[in-house]
Amino acid sequence: MTPLITTSDTINFRSIQDTDLEQVNAVEQRSAEHPWRKAHFADSLKSGYICELAEINGTPVGHCVMMAAAGEASILILTIDKLHQRQGIGRQLLQHMTQKATQSNCNTLLLEVRKSNNKAFNLYLHEGFSEIGIRKNYYPMGNGWEDAIVMAMELGYDDFN
Repeated sequence: MTPLITTSDTINFRSIQDTDLEQVNAVEQRSAEHPWRKAHFADSLKSGYICELAEINGTPVGHCVMMAAAGEASILILTIDKLHQRQGIGRQLLQHMTQKATQSNCNTLLLEVRKSNNKAFNLYLHEGFSEIGIRKNYYPMGNGWEDAIVMAMELGYDDFN
């Protein structure tokens, strides 16, 4: 049974630190079909990417890595712990990352989603993303490759203010 978030639980967001990498990796390995390795997260931290952790009562329940440069931000990975999916954490983490992209003076937020991941695709549509393209054979599958849907959201940041 999935532990449900109660009204007394608060989701907190903070930057991922080197000391969090074991827990982030554990969530990733448990929850993603084709998980990133710990080294991917370590490289993202070293590269200065925006790496955020979602916690409930001090327990990691999700994470996101985003690269921001030249007015654009790209979400590279967004994972919610398998034990806490379908409880609104992904939506809140996505909204948090949208704020981070705006604070980084970005006017566009990009991401890719597996063509077969209807739940994530619909979440992104609901949050204001639009489909802008397809990357053929982008994601590995057990017996081949799967297309990615490229999505974008205009953030409304105006660098002429």
